[in-house]
Amino acid sequence: MQRRAGIYIHIPFCERKCTYCNFNTTDFFEALAARYIDAVAREVSYWGETLERESGNRLQVDTIFFGGGTPSIVEAEQLALLTRRCAEAFEVSPGSEVTIEINPSTFSCDKVQQWLDAGINRASVGVQSFIDRDLVSLSRTHTSGDARRTIALLREAGLNNISLDLIAGLPEQNLEDWKYNLHEALAIRPEHLSLYLLEVKEGTQLHGQIKRGVRSRPNDDLAAEMYRMICDATESAGYEQYEISNFALFDKSNVSKPSPYRSAHNLKYWTGAPFYGVGCGAHSYDGHARWVNVLQTEAYIEQVNSTGHAIRERNTLSQTDRAAEALFMGLRLSEGVNLNAFQSAYGIDVAERYGDDLPRLADAGLVKFDEGRLVLTRAGRLLSNEVFVSFV
Repeated sequence: MQRRAGIYIHIPFCERKCTYCNFNTTDFFEALAARYIDAVAREVSYWGETLERESGNRLQVDTIFFGGGTPSIVEAEQLALLTRRCAEAFEVSPGSEVTIEINPSTFSCDKVQQWLDAGINRASVGVQSFIDRDLVSLSRTHTSGDARRTIALLREAGLNNISLDLIAGLPEQNLEDWKYNLHEALAIRPEHLSLYLLEVKEGTQLHGQIKRGVRSRPNDDLAAEMYRMICDATESAGYEQYEISNFALFDKSNVSKPSPYRSAHNLKYWTGAPFYGVGCGAHSYDGHARWVNVLQTEAYIEQVNSTGHAIRERNTLSQTDRAAEALFMGLRLSEGVNLNAFQSAYGIDVAERYGDDLPRLADAGLVKFDEGRLVLTRAGRLLSNEVFVSFV
């Protein structure tokens, strides 16, 4: 039975590029944003019509995610247009998770009610740090005070599913700084936390600053200690670590069940469910192939206006490719990979296929077998990239 799909909508506009960011972004101009939103709406309609024609049924959808860039920078009515278009193009389930990423500097009280009216029921707030000097060094356009006000106003408006993003392992960040950030985040008690260790990506401003010696290189040992602090503090505060960097608040009435606040949309990426990305540079996966849209905003608008879609490159995955992806993406989750189910789906005995690597990884304390599942240990989560290369 085909699982319900997710829709990712990329809004590339930003006030300013953050130093660590390697996402597909562009400067915000109202006229360009208006043309872009119209093109995205047209692409949504294209996929609705195309997929219904191919299958005979409208695509079943239960998550919509506005990511970026900065989705909160555009007018609320423009996002409402896109949610309406999704409802027209797809079979969107009642109660679907609809998320917006928010930069606190682009937040306003006027927008919140319009977001709620448009069906948005989950907010992911890009706090990154509660220390203002960190925010300045990252070229963030908000202050810690802006972040606190944003979260408070979302609560006042009645939003009861809020996620906060924080980054650990920043240059010049020490353990006391990170302890403070964790304390502040947990005191707010959001339903979800995304707590990332900084990855310095080539091509970012931060990479260039470190290369030139303007900023210090992050300390890996210190980052490891911060990660251990994350795991301990969130567990003590009643959060479930369901993925390497993601934590969801347990339902107090039944902590034996998975948290109801897991990100349903992001789980699609980790479990191999289909998702369709619209907008410039957006990625898609239908269970058999992956494709990506053209990156440049103007080129995206022109191609959608001409053809209805904006596909730049499409790759059909082999059975071996899909099996490898399912293995290392599944290992990101706390449940790990059910080995019997994996063998049934892909015809691969993991212990046999990866017999040269698994004993080495197990001896190093990075993976373990647990009741028919292969799972990462806490050390394995910290060094997950070293584990995953064994399956690529």
